[in-house]
Amino acid sequence: MSNANAKRSQMAPAARAVRAYLAPVGRPSGPIAAFDPAAEGQFDLDSPPEPWLDLGWVENFQRTAATKYEALRGGPVGNITLQYRTQPEARLEFDLPAWGKLQMALAGGTQMMNALATQPTGQLQGSGGEAIPASPLQSGSTGTSLVLTTDQLALFNVSDIVAVDADYTGQTGYLGAGAPAAYLAAALDPGTHVDYIRRVTFNISRVAAKTSSALTLAQPLIANPVVPGMGVQRVIAFVDREGSSFFQEWSGLFVVPADSGGRACFYYPRLQVAASGHETRQELAAPLFSHMLHASLHALPTTDANDGETVLCYRSYFPAKCAAAY
Repeated sequence: MSNANAKRSQMAPAARAVRAYLAPVGRPSGPIAAFDPAAEGQFDLDSPPEPWLDLGWVENFQRTAATKYEALRGGPVGNITLQYRTQPEARLEFDLPAWGKLQMALAGGTQMMNALATQPTGQLQGSGGEAIPASPLQSGSTGTSLVLTTDQLALFNVSDIVAVDADYTGQTGYLGAGAPAAYLAAALDPGTHVDYIRRVTFNISRVAAKTSSALTLAQPLIANPVVPGMGVQRVIAFVDREGSSFFQEWSGLFVVPADSGGRACFYYPRLQVAASGHETRQELAAPLFSHMLHASLHALPTTDANDGETVLCYRSYFPAKCAAAY
């Protein structure tokens, strides 16, 4: 093989799977998480910088560009004189082998509920019934350590999942610490729905250990630092609902790691669901099979600050060392 061909052999981004990362979009007009390819070396795939969250590996990754191309014709035979693009559109589909709060939110696209631990005599509800009252956070709490009074600390065990957020007091609009988790156009009754924000929040983690005064968390809360007045409740399950009105919105980064050759990255500043959530079946060794979450997403437009152009997605390629440039 010639030296030129050897360099070309390193030009193909090859990997076993695509790795995915999410970041919340500040709605309605707040910040959008940035990915700058010139600073790609600062993005550690195993420990992504804030506010990016590691979603894990995805399968069957498929991008579709649906932007329409139109032509202006002129002359006696209708020759093409120029082309232009209209109705910018891009879609993205993939399967998620892992199930979790973020994975279900991205695949389902609608409002995600935390099924809070309930009172033993409460009324049963599809998204969780009357919850055990929240435990108030004490001073000294951080994104990885939740300080509670001794009596409240006894209500939690190692391995519990907990939701940490404020009481609902009649607010409207986007709700949830760290990431918009729901939108209320009309206020609910605060007396009946005091736990509503904790029912939807993405500010969750699992208890890794207990000390004499605090719960130590396995993963940092996405809303850090914690705010005085927040409460803690135990989460039993994650629930999404077909037919509800809310649309999740996230920034997405999808990486083909450089296992051999270069690395390819696909950065979507804004993504919303394009189809209702469903699962795909993956056959394992008979009779075992798994259900993977299937995500179908629309890319929403943003404006590139360098030239004012409308953008749906950025595709970047990082050549391997010693690979040919073209």
